Amino acid sequence: MKTLLVLATALLFTTVSFAQQTTDPAQDPTALGNAFFKAMLDEDGTTIGKLLASDFSLTSFDGNAVEGDLLAQGVSGGYVVVETATVSNTRTRQYNNDAAIMTGTWKAKGSVQGQGFDTTVSFSIVSAKQGGSWKIANVQFTPTH
Repeated sequence: MKTLLVLATALLFTTVSFAQQTTDPAQDPTALGNAFFKAMLDEDGTTIGKLLASDFSLTSFDGNAVEGDLLAQGVSGGYVVVETATVSNTRTRQYNNDAAIMTGTWKAKGSVQGQGFDTTVSFSIVSAKQGGSWKIANVQFTPTH
């Protein structure tokens, strides 16, 4: 049960609405981050699984970690309902040709297993090139005040 609550809390901070994507996420770290948020919004665990590195972890605002398989299962399970969500202040920095960090702010309103939320968090997505394709290695959320 604790794992489910940790997952639900982590998922609370990972959904966003944004413009339609046109760039291949496997070839662009910004498109990869956008595809991640879109898959979260669409509750598309299959796509989530394809975007994540094999050693992926998500660190929630309270410091708990969620591995990729559990995240994909939780997304497919519909544990989070997001009524509204927006991403702002995004920036992607690429290092060498095989590492990138996307940062920004996410404001969302909805519920996790029936418990409402209305929150703003800062996020960072760390991506790395693996086998010629970009994959998300880590996502971290920090509450803002």
